[in-house]
Amino acid sequence: MDSESVWRALASPHRRKLLDLLREGPQTTGQLTKELTGLSRFAVMQHLGVLNEAGLVLFRREGRKRLNFANPIPLREMYERWVSKPASSAAETALHLKRYAEWEQEVVHQMGYRHIKIEMEMRINAPREKVFAAFTTNYDKWWPHRYHDDSTCSVEAKAGGHIYEQFKAGGGAITGTVVYIEPPYKLATSGPSSLGRGLSSYSVATCEEDGENTLFKRSMELWGSISEEVEKMYRDGGHQLMEVALRGYLEEGKEYSKEVKE
Repeated sequence: MDSESVWRALASPHRRKLLDLLREGPQTTGQLTKELTGLSRFAVMQHLGVLNEAGLVLFRREGRKRLNFANPIPLREMYERWVSKPASSAAETALHLKRYAEWEQEVVHQMGYRHIKIEMEMRINAPREKVFAAFTTNYDKWWPHRYHDDSTCSVEAKAGGHIYEQFKAGGGAITGTVVYIEPPYKLATSGPSSLGRGLSSYSVATCEEDGENTLFKRSMELWGSISEEVEKMYRDGGHQLMEVALRGYLEEGKEYSKEVKE
């Protein structure tokens, strides 16, 4: 991560406003221009370009439209480097209390059918064969989201194969199905996403060579009865999944443990 480019991108109030708008979900450049009154479409595109160079915004094409996605990974990296260690636990507790009080004032009274998209990418200091194996043969070594801490998670690395969790005392759950696999480059899955929440999902993970490293990208679509709270859970959960669990396993050898979980 180039920290200087991130600091430069965040220096502009217009670019910070763009990130605030994209926190709610992907938007086209035209939609963002309407929100930033006083700026031309060309100026908005320039600001988006700076954010893209810093890795804070990702571009994805859908037909003739270009969608802009916020990528939280660089911000989290900056936070962990410059803020998290010096920050006191008292300050963190106060911040959580403030957020809780604000959320209490914004309770959602209606839940309807929604369709959301989440895009993330990060560079991992590992060859792509190793990164791809983390999502297939070595899935159980790092995957943190489990119904039971002592269960076993597996991926049948073939088209139509199941992604499932086997409970130690018997029973289990199927959490997805492999719909496309092209080792060591691409893995696409679909499934219930979170049993009992009335959600369906489609997720694509790709591993692109970047010298001796890997540019890992993850696209996820969710549809169904999705409240704003659940959407936030999935967007913020990308940090634990990618930045903590996946990178920790691939770069530092940290494996999942029911005794010590991130």
